[in-house]
Parts: sequence; C-alpha cells; structure tokens
Amino acid sequence: MISAVVLAAGASSRMGRHKLLLPLAGEPLVRRVAREVLNAGFADVLVVAGHEHESVLATLEGLAVRQVVNTDYATGMGSSFRTAVAGLRDSTAAMFALADQPLLTAADYRRLLEAYRAGPSSIVSVRYGEITAPPHLFDARYFPELGQLDHGARPVLQRHAGDTAILQFPPELLLDVDTPDDYERAKALLERGR
Repeated sequence: MISAVVLAAGASSRMGRHKLLLPLAGEPLVRRVAREVLNAGFADVLVVAGHEHESVLATLEGLAVRQVVNTDYATGMGSSFRTAVAGLRDSTAAMFALADQPLLTAADYRRLLEAYRAGPSSIVSVRYGEITAPPHLFDARYFPELGQLDHGARPVLQRHAGDTAILQFPPELLLDVDTPDDYERAKALLERGR
C-alpha cells in the first residue's frame, strides 16, 4: 500500500494566526491540500495535525483521510515525521507533502506516485528550478531514517541521492504559505486560475 502523508502540525508563527485554517478558493488551506492529495490516487492518506489540532481536523470532516495528532509539534518537523512513520505500519511507501503548499494539484502529486511505480528509484523528489522541496516519496526502507529526523527530509535525500528520481516542477509551484504576503500571493494566483 502506497500512502500519502500531509504534514499539518506547525504553529504558523510567522503568519500570526493559524494559516491552515485560512480560506483559499472557498475552503480552508489544509482541506484544499488534503483533498488534492486524496484525489491523486494514493491508497491511504494520513494527516498529521498538531497546533490547534481540533480545529484543523474539523476542517477535514467528510474527507476519507486518517488523522493523527503530533503532541510534540513544538519541537519541530522531525516530530511530525516520527508521528507519521508510527502511523504507516502497513505502507510499502509514502509521499510526504506539506499542508501549506496550495498550488500543487492532484495531477502534481500523482506524478510522484507514477514515477515511483515506474521504478527503479526508491525515492522520488521534486525540484522547482534549482530548489529541492516537498513533496517527496520514500520507499518504506527509509521510514526508520525518517523517524529519526530533527527537521526536514533533506539529510535522507542527501544520503540516498543515488536512489532518487527527481521530477522537475515549475518554480512558481513552490509557493508555501508562511506569511501574510504569501497568503495574498496564493489568493491572487488561485483567482487567476492556477
């Protein structure tokens, strides 16, 4: 079973309010991302919530996603990887996506799934121009390493560069919503039909 994980535990400190609850194109940001991931064709979607988890999980009502709460979210993204890995016991691979990247669509996430299935690489990563950033898809053999992370997955990607297929995505898709300016930019782009 190939799973997808939506990392949605952060405290939104640079936004000044919970960014994942902000409306984008008629729905909360976290629901938009979870819905796109769900529509990409993964057998299982797990959302890792943390900060204000009751509110975040309430926005997902009606979506066929599993939910888990990272109670240690304040210690950083590594705790969300640990929480996710603990919830992926039956998975043969998993894609890790960020809940604050609103411009990626189901078709974008599906590209990772298809590239992994096509093989032979056991990791599929994304490069936006010159920047490597999520989502990333890892075979289950890397789950123990992901479960030991302090921050993001970059150390695992660097250690296993030879096992990695890299997909090129347009640089403009890299937008993640961290600040009020990012949010306004995302709203404008979505209104223009990205």
